[in-house]
Amino acid sequence: MRTEQRFPVIQTVPSHITDSDDREFDWLVCPLCARPLRVLSQVLECPACRENWPVVNGVPRFVEGFSYWGEIPLLQMREVNRRAAVSSWRSALLDSTEPSVQKAAEMILNTERANWHYMLNLPAASRILDIGAGTGTNSHALAMRFDEVVALEPVEERIEFMRHRFAQEQLSKVKIVQSSLWKLPFPEKSFDVVVMNGVLEWVAEGQSGDPGEIQLRALRKMLSLLKPGGFLYVGIENRMCPEFLVGYLDPHCRMPYVTILPRPIAHWYARRKGKLNGYRNYIYSSWGYRRLLRRAGFTEVDAYVALPSYNHPRAFVPLKNNVFEYYCRNFNPVQGSGLRRVTYELLLRVGLLKHMEDSFVLLARR
Repeated sequence: MRTEQRFPVIQTVPSHITDSDDREFDWLVCPLCARPLRVLSQVLECPACRENWPVVNGVPRFVEGFSYWGEIPLLQMREVNRRAAVSSWRSALLDSTEPSVQKAAEMILNTERANWHYMLNLPAASRILDIGAGTGTNSHALAMRFDEVVALEPVEERIEFMRHRFAQEQLSKVKIVQSSLWKLPFPEKSFDVVVMNGVLEWVAEGQSGDPGEIQLRALRKMLSLLKPGGFLYVGIENRMCPEFLVGYLDPHCRMPYVTILPRPIAHWYARRKGKLNGYRNYIYSSWGYRRLLRRAGFTEVDAYVALPSYNHPRAFVPLKNNVFEYYCRNFNPVQGSGLRRVTYELLLRVGLLKHMEDSFVLLARR
């Protein structure tokens, strides 16, 4: 039986490493030509195209100068990192008096966000890739169950936070790589699971062309990274959430109605509101997600309602059959009376309520 190569623990590369000592990073390939990389001092070099990338504090860095994005504003995030370095990552969050940090702390600490992995029933030796790992919550949770987790993130400040988090939690199973979805240094068919938690809706930012086609191209890249029978996890908002129907702001572009409008009208509206590139953050209905994933080449797609949301899940309820109706009637009955109760009961009875919740979890199989 063939023994699969396992990801080694990434450490800072000593300055004396030569060409013959490149086993430390032999699981990485050139993101341009897919050739294996070699180590020259503290640099990874492609022997074919001669491109090279630095290794800083044990983290291979395939992108640099990536624009900051995060739940915590930049200056506050830098302060969190400063405190995490001298005390602990947890106290840096919990002891902060900044409202933005206090608000984000609940999600950053909530490792139950990754409880969806129990539905996959995978062995501990599985390899996991967390795309857009952010502050490392999903990677943290997955490393407590699986042997090999790669946290891919382009933003410098988030990389720094994850370094403190994983070191202090002694999670050597997590390997951090600074890169983006469009510059992946991994060979094809090398992961059992690829994670896209709150990522798919952002992939068209900074890219030219139709956002839907860009999302499709991103999903096909994810498909190529999966082993046969591997899974893609997607956690994302629902286009048909009733809040969007009554004018609540889209959480990504901060504009009303763009999620529910036909795409050409949404683009026109976004440009009128000052978005020169139009509406870029496509989200879909449950039908839309399944159709998109099948177009990308996934053979099986299971959709779940994430209650109350995919970032704070209490339950994952399958959309198929009558499971959602059973769950609502027995475990999540409507509160209140009058018109709300009548509307709730009607939508539940005709099978539409499950398509109008806040967000979904999709598990797609190669």
